[in-house]
Amino acid sequence: MADTPLRGYNGRHEWFWEPGDDDKAVYPLENLMEMYEKSVGRNATLMVGLTPNPDGLIPEGDVRRLKEWGAEINRRFGQPLAATSATGKKRLSLSLDKAQPVNYYQIQEDLNGGERIRAYRVEAKVNGKWTTVAKGSSVGHKRIESFPAVEAQSFRLVVEECTAEPLIRNFSVYHVTD
Repeated sequence: MADTPLRGYNGRHEWFWEPGDDDKAVYPLENLMEMYEKSVGRNATLMVGLTPNPDGLIPEGDVRRLKEWGAEINRRFGQPLAATSATGKKRLSLSLDKAQPVNYYQIQEDLNGGERIRAYRVEAKVNGKWTTVAKGSSVGHKRIESFPAVEAQSFRLVVEECTAEPLIRNFSVYHVTD
């Protein structure tokens, strides 16, 4: 689990509202996305502390930033270029309609059977040859990782080590732009 106050930017660490609070202490969107990818994207829970004002309301600047954050998560990961799932397979392939740039993947295990994957790699078929674009050691509920963009039409997940048959709830790829 990871936790942070929404108002922790510029050397501030605000767990409680204070008179004169302004939006300068609210983390920028890019910082929040980095926190998301390094917590939720690595099989953890991210708890964000919000600071209600004396009226019991969340300041408008905080609400605005939270809406922006949700929209950005959806923009980046709401529509995969391709997605699949499987039970018991150690190789799982994805095909896109055409070759296109990809720079993120997401893997999710079905946790009803526990966390099973201990090592994996993601490959892209570039110029007719499978090339490793990323490696990892655990998945769990969700693994989101970026890698240098590669243009390809086919991708695959190769489970190299597991404690039992893999239960892949989701393997998907994305092209995230600024």
